[in-house]
Amino acid sequence: MNGAPEKRPTGTSRSSYRFKVGLPPVELSFHHQFAVFCPDALPWQAYRWGRFGSGGTADARHCFVDDWRLEHLWRRFGQGLAKVLDAGIVTAPDFTIDHDFPLELVQYQIWRSRVLTTYWQEYGVFVIPVLQWGCPDSFPICAQGIRPGSVVAVRGPQRGTECAWLDGARYMQEALQPSLVLHFGNKLELWDRALYLPLRTTR
Repeated sequence: MNGAPEKRPTGTSRSSYRFKVGLPPVELSFHHQFAVFCPDALPWQAYRWGRFGSGGTADARHCFVDDWRLEHLWRRFGQGLAKVLDAGIVTAPDFTIDHDFPLELVQYQIWRSRVLTTYWQEYGVFVIPVLQWGCPDSFPICAQGIRPGSVVAVRGPQRGTECAWLDGARYMQEALQPSLVLHFGNKLELWDRALYLPLRTTR
């Protein structure tokens, strides 16, 4: 006001960062806390997948949807648990991570996805961890908390992001050596073993 310069939010050096939130210095550690794992124990090709929160009939649900469909899973976790118990087979929540997110926010998004995965698995839901990443500095953070050799799920790249997407995908393949990747959306051949699935099931 009155010509005073606008203060830049703390916790990020990007004045154009769209969320305009101030984040204190935090250090979230996954050591001795999370090691989520999904065994390759189901006939994956036999399942009809639906988008979480989109209605319709499906044998399993993926969470590669807008965040507004996922936030209640975190904020009202009892209601979310009831929904995933009804589904039986789900991917972990894919909370948004953009390329320009500060690392503290990346840690938070990964951490709460791992928390819910662990919580749901303890109640008997078959939960597939998701692969996600932002800038290259975020790759090690995003690989934490998933045991190597797990079945994982990933959303394919959007048009125009293929090169950056491949950089992250190669890192995850090397770091986690997944036993199977359930790859939803635009297809890029990369994984050692993958099942390619549409984001929107038509059958």
